[in-house]
Amino acid sequence: MNEKLEQTGQDSAARGAEERFAQLERELLANKERWQAIIANPFMGITVLDENQYFVAANSTYQAMVGYTEDELRNFTPLDITPAVDREVNRALFRELQQGARQHYEMTKRLQRKDGELIWIQLYVFGIPDRGSVGMSVDITEKMRAEYALQVAHEELARSAHVSRMGAMTASIAHEINQPLAAVVASASAGLRWLARTPPDLDEVRESIEQIAREGRRATDVVQSVRSMFKTKEVARVPIDLNRLIREVLSLVQGTLQRQGIIVRTELDETLTSVTGSPVQLQQVLFNLVSNAIEAMASVAERVILIKTRLENNREVQVIVEDSGSGIDPKDMDQIFGSFFTTKVEGMGMGLSICRSIIESHGGRLWATAGDLNGAAFRFTLPVQ
Repeated sequence: MNEKLEQTGQDSAARGAEERFAQLERELLANKERWQAIIANPFMGITVLDENQYFVAANSTYQAMVGYTEDELRNFTPLDITPAVDREVNRALFRELQQGARQHYEMTKRLQRKDGELIWIQLYVFGIPDRGSVGMSVDITEKMRAEYALQVAHEELARSAHVSRMGAMTASIAHEINQPLAAVVASASAGLRWLARTPPDLDEVRESIEQIAREGRRATDVVQSVRSMFKTKEVARVPIDLNRLIREVLSLVQGTLQRQGIIVRTELDETLTSVTGSPVQLQQVLFNLVSNAIEAMASVAERVILIKTRLENNREVQVIVEDSGSGIDPKDMDQIFGSFFTTKVEGMGMGLSICRSIIESHGGRLWATAGDLNGAAFRFTLPVQ
């Protein structure tokens, strides 16, 4: 009797185990079907990476995006098909994911297809502890192209307006200075004629020299009036976060940086004290220095801009904008801040002169040196608030 009861209990337990196993099988099959449906998603690229960030698997959508087969992708990491200019940020996020500092991240980035074409993707990555990560990618190339076309149009409009203003100002300055200079030349010529007489008419010579002195002072007044345009005495002075101002300027030129393949590295001291001044004028200084750095690298292959901020002796903040361009000829180093001096074919020679005037009006100084990246480094200081 006891044996029958025991057998019955065993049979019941077996049937229960079989039912649970069948239920688990059905759930496993359902999960597999769901995962296959996700993998087969025609709108989103799905990738699986191992702990070293090598591709383990990629769905057909992702393969179509990048032009590589799944077997080919297993020889790469995402960094291998990422343009060099975008790798640093991606590498830092990978490192944080591996170290457990974050569990996921998202970013907008570019990939280089097998045929060399660059595409834009919106990427979402989720870490799997000690196993690797899963990535989901959406191709946004057309959207980015439209946005960049609009941004280029805005940049060209802003540049045209800037050139127009600078051209008008330069023409006005040239007109104002030309009059006293013409008078100086005329007085000098007259003085030479009076000296050439026998005997020389010294009274007339003295009058010519006095006229030269008057016109020289007049030219000085014109220059001073131009410099006064950038004084901050009557401009609202407010506390300014220079690190934030730098990030704003970089966002303004982001399209140009990416189109020209320029890597920007920043070493910003997050403990900086605020400075006081005009945000608009200081933004113009930073914009001019970054724009000059971009132009200076037009003829070089490796294009890097390094921007640093740091506190000097608790009394002033120093900002450094350095490029990897062709550098500045040593004989021009002391002249580049002079009015109307330029090494550019279409330059007006006013940008750096105005920048120096703005910085000096804020109680700081601006100068240039040879850079560590083989190019030039422009440095300016401002007193802390």
